[in-house]
Amino acid sequence: MAFQHGVYIQELDTKILGVRTCDSALPFVVGTAPVQTLPSGARPINEPKLIFSYKEYVQTFGEVPQGESEEKYTLSQFARIYFTLYQMTPAIFVNVFDPDIHKDAQGHPDPTVITPGEIIGGYNSTTGKRTGLETIEEVFSLFGKVVGTILAPGFSYHQSVANAMIAKAEKLNNHFKAMAYIDTPPDAILPTDAKAFKDNFGSPHAVIFWPHVKFNGMKHWLSAHAAGLTAKVDEKNTGVPYESPSNKELRIDAPEKILSIQEANYLNEQGICTIFRFTSGWKLWGNRTAAFPEKTDIKDAFIPCRRMANWIENNLVLLTWQKVDDPMNKRLIESVVSTVNIWLNGLVGRNFLIGAKVYFRPQDNPLTDLANGIIRFYITYLAPPPAETIEYILEVDVTYFNNLFGG
Repeated sequence: MAFQHGVYIQELDTKILGVRTCDSALPFVVGTAPVQTLPSGARPINEPKLIFSYKEYVQTFGEVPQGESEEKYTLSQFARIYFTLYQMTPAIFVNVFDPDIHKDAQGHPDPTVITPGEIIGGYNSTTGKRTGLETIEEVFSLFGKVVGTILAPGFSYHQSVANAMIAKAEKLNNHFKAMAYIDTPPDAILPTDAKAFKDNFGSPHAVIFWPHVKFNGMKHWLSAHAAGLTAKVDEKNTGVPYESPSNKELRIDAPEKILSIQEANYLNEQGICTIFRFTSGWKLWGNRTAAFPEKTDIKDAFIPCRRMANWIENNLVLLTWQKVDDPMNKRLIESVVSTVNIWLNGLVGRNFLIGAKVYFRPQDNPLTDLANGIIRFYITYLAPPPAETIEYILEVDVTYFNNLFGG
């Protein structure tokens, strides 16, 4: 150390870290957009784009040509639903339609020839380029955003696409978790058809939707409306995904099939979200992930509980990443425990959690792991499940006749 004479100051890091929370319902949507309406050099193909409004979407991906149905362009339909009907923002879009490649028999650009394999995409080890769903791996690096919901309306009913979506939802960027919103096939006419499709999946990170819906004379995929509604409910709760979107009103004209309460509850019993109207307004109906009924663990069976687990885990990654590679000493342990407990206590105080606490325990940290640079913290928590069933116990009490007597 150089010779010193005078007064010197050394700053220490604050023990309590600033908390950065992630988006709870940010949608990542793969599909088709009318990019043939844009100049050839300005067509985003297999490039994730973070979009904040419907106007920006049209500027980036083009406008549906006159005479063509918006149903052919799944990203355009999602953008209209998400930005205009539910007034949510932002969303991330990936267009896989290349008008120079995807053409009909007459040589005209045709987005309907897109295959499930092109939606799934992949990684080219020669060029280093990702396509389709695989581009989700670039989102955090590009935008600093964590995806909350993965969608491919118009394609997710293909089992291969759905499985690829689930795989990404379960382990995104090797650190984060999300939900995959999956539609049933167009030929699923009956509730039993929807169940037969759902039986192919059992992940708590998947939610299955049936039937399709109608709006303004067009068929819409229910997953797109569910994504908008999910984000709307989260927004009401300052971005904390503790409340179920079930029994909340959808912005639709009607479902393609009207269900009785018995049919709707049968679908819920099978782990399928549907649509039901009790007194007024068409409501999303169902709280269960695709893991139900096989899995009944509260964190895996209920959509809001699974989403809260995802959100807590994602936030813990963001919160403590800055401490990775710091010296493993008491200051580090106290900093992490204090910061996380303050954050969790805030969630409990606002009723987003029923209870939560973080511990540093010797039984979780064998000396061999500590010597290898591995340190573990143990967290207990409880997210409130939805009040799916409300019962009253009613009993006649004849002693109330005594109220007829006396003054």
